[in-house]
Amino acid sequence: MMRRADGFSLVEMLAALAILSMSGLALMSAVTSAGRSAVQTRERALGAIAAENILNTAILEASPTRGLVDASGEYELAGIVYDYEIDVEDTADPALRRVTLLVSDRHGPLSEIVSFSRSPS
Repeated sequence: MMRRADGFSLVEMLAALAILSMSGLALMSAVTSAGRSAVQTRERALGAIAAENILNTAILEASPTRGLVDASGEYELAGIVYDYEIDVEDTADPALRRVTLLVSDRHGPLSEIVSFSRSPS
């Protein structure tokens, strides 16, 4: 009479290790993806704040006789340097002008604000 040994066979152990390693890889991929997403969200949020700051500064510094004008430059926020471009266009209504602000970082465009301002009197 042959006695059956208790425990797992080598094949069962290898199958369990393969399943465990695939689960670990899937979990590591999910964590990496979540981290990348958090960084992108932070960059976009800071870009939006920079855009609002730039537009508000341009409005406050606008000449009463000329109003907002086309401009470009750099703006620093939280240790990140953003490039910006303000484009001012006339509209069908002579009392209004369309203002488009595009903010970019070294990776490309981050935020765009389209607004309207009164034409200078």
